[in-house]
Amino acid sequence: MTSHVAHATHPGAPASGFEHAGAFAGAPDLLCDALLAEIDGGLARGARVTAAVGPRLRDRLRSARPDAGAGLRFADRGAFYDAPGRTVAALHRLALEAGPSGALFVGEPLLPADRPVELAHWQRLETELGTALAGHRLRVVCAHLTSELPEEVGEAALAAHPCLATPEGPRANPAHRPVPEAGAPAPPPAGAPVLSMDLAADLALVREDAAALADAAGIPDERRSDLVIAVNELAANVLEHGAGKGTVSLWHEDGRVVCEVHDPSPELDDRSVGLRPADTSGDRGYGLWITRQVCDFFEVLPGPEGTRVRLHFRLG
Repeated sequence: MTSHVAHATHPGAPASGFEHAGAFAGAPDLLCDALLAEIDGGLARGARVTAAVGPRLRDRLRSARPDAGAGLRFADRGAFYDAPGRTVAALHRLALEAGPSGALFVGEPLLPADRPVELAHWQRLETELGTALAGHRLRVVCAHLTSELPEEVGEAALAAHPCLATPEGPRANPAHRPVPEAGAPAPPPAGAPVLSMDLAADLALVREDAAALADAAGIPDERRSDLVIAVNELAANVLEHGAGKGTVSLWHEDGRVVCEVHDPSPELDDRSVGLRPADTSGDRGYGLWITRQVCDFFEVLPGPEGTRVRLHFRLG
């Protein structure tokens, strides 16, 4: 996978333009009742409606609204839920393409309970959408089939949504809760070889060193360029806005390569950085916007010894 970067700019919209709702039910038919109420409302107000859900929900929605025509578009769920950074970029594009009438996105998020690290990143995305998409004329409705979720995963999903989508229409979510602070970063797995390099002052040399580090770690060619791009952008941020020095560490973990860039400076302490596209003038937000898209999972980990930005790249 190489460079899935969306070059989008935000034209400015009312701060109240973005809305985030969750639909929860134990059976597909009941869940579809809530989604159909949202879809009908979106079509009635002229919104551009996109649904990216699994086959069971997609087939039910399509058969329930056969005459929706071009107003209701079904998209590949995997294309929207490939990685959190690329999900955000795809939603930005939807909103920008919709124009003044706005957009409605009905999605079925991935919540892989059997992969705790990935689950945590997808859960974090649910809580970050309000920051990432503020000002867009976009309503996102996340469909959750509660009978297939472990209880604690379902409870976390419910708490992440400010409002609920129901067959009777939207309503406030009394279970909505603030996002808890993330804990300290886990160290590399015991016994896992960790490869490291110091950040050079010259970005061309940084890219060469990162490529050599990727080769030494046995990273496949299709992910090597993504890692080099990401390290380059983070290094530029450290050199220009941080301590001017830092380290890169690389290790393998559960089918992923983890790349950690450590900046001794505490300047980068915003965990949501890079969730919104900046302009192309070279602002650091644009480089981190790119970084979130070329890696699969991205986390900012501030601490007393500076900030660690940890990137995850799936292999295979």
